Amino acid sequence: MPAIHRLKISTSPLVMLMASVGICLFVGCASRQTATLTLMPPPVIYQDSAIDPFAHLSAEQKTTETQIFFATNRTPESSTDEVIYGNRPDSILHLGRAIIAMGDADADWDDLREYSLNGSEMDPLSVRLESIEELATMPESGHPSGHELDPGLQIFVDRINAELASAVDKEIMVFIHGAKANFADAAILTAEIDHFAGRDFVGVAYAWPSHQSILNYLVGTDVKRALNSSHGLDHFIRLLAEHTSAQHINILAYSAGGKVTTKALFELRNAFPELGFKELKAKFRIGSIVLAAIDVDVDVFFERAPAISELAEQVVITITDDDNALKSAKTVMGGEARVGSSEAEAVERAFIDSHHLENIEIVDVSIGSELRGFDIVGHHYWYRHPWMSSDIVFLMRTNLPPDRRGLSPTEDKGIWQLSAEYPDRIRKAAETELEGQW
Repeated sequence: MPAIHRLKISTSPLVMLMASVGICLFVGCASRQTATLTLMPPPVIYQDSAIDPFAHLSAEQKTTETQIFFATNRTPESSTDEVIYGNRPDSILHLGRAIIAMGDADADWDDLREYSLNGSEMDPLSVRLESIEELATMPESGHPSGHELDPGLQIFVDRINAELASAVDKEIMVFIHGAKANFADAAILTAEIDHFAGRDFVGVAYAWPSHQSILNYLVGTDVKRALNSSHGLDHFIRLLAEHTSAQHINILAYSAGGKVTTKALFELRNAFPELGFKELKAKFRIGSIVLAAIDVDVDVFFERAPAISELAEQVVITITDDDNALKSAKTVMGGEARVGSSEAEAVERAFIDSHHLENIEIVDVSIGSELRGFDIVGHHYWYRHPWMSSDIVFLMRTNLPPDRRGLSPTEDKGIWQLSAEYPDRIRKAAETELEGQW
């Protein structure tokens, strides 16, 4: 079995300066390869210890380290016994597991739990990729259905199935990151969502080979890489559906990850034209698909939306009226309004209605801002704002529809908001739906 490789990242002043200059020429600093990363703010559902998502964990599970699985078409880079996946695309998928450490070396579980429940006024905890272990490789074209798995792939799915067997929520969440992210970013954010959902499901990062400079995205290099990565995601979902015991496979796509994801799901559905809605859902068991602030042209999405709707139990689109990243993407790269922008909301709603895609909902986080006294803006809002992150983690934990997740309807059918009473509504929803047992 492959050894666990410890990750070391250069922090020399010269390397940090070069990385900072290269990334910051065009946008604000966002390099997470050299910077110290911090844990996302605790969701409002938990603040003031209103709900404890960790009460069910065993003593062995109450640790500052957590495990996620991964699939990546990034090429491995190594020197001696140190391995990490770099920016060059590979023709195969590398599958394995990663360990994420939360808090500094002196932090213990009590520190992590206190921050996770009451950390809104505390200094954020650090979070880092501690180690990776590659277990298998698979062609991007996938493993032939019905054939026996090779030993490495069997170990990979056996590890996932072992985690599912002990999980409260016997589901998988696959996270597909956006532009500028490296492998560590993808693994860490997957672990953060899993952690704040109570460590109840199996988190999997699908890491496609984006660069850490937005310029590579704006000139189209990473757009091509995103689109070329859809085939691997398509076949990875097939592997999980055929060989794991997951009750549902939930999918969370962010920003440019929407390009990978919507294309992959479109390809997946069209590969099985003979299957009807019920057969598709039974075969692939796709539960909730969240398209968070995705950078996909609405006209492209309209081509893919019916296929995506047929695969999933529900599809959630998140929107804000002030996402500068999506505004800049349209200005610089051209094309139509982006799915994750409020500019596209009216035409999206009209398309969804006219095509009777009743399982697609829109969560507009800007509606109700006057009554709340604040807007929810930016490009990272879906996990950095405590209100919206609450909906994400509760959805990933439960797969519930919006009216049972504490959201409020708007005047427009299919569009939901976070009202001024949202913190109380989401806490009551959790108590009701989970009967007081997270």
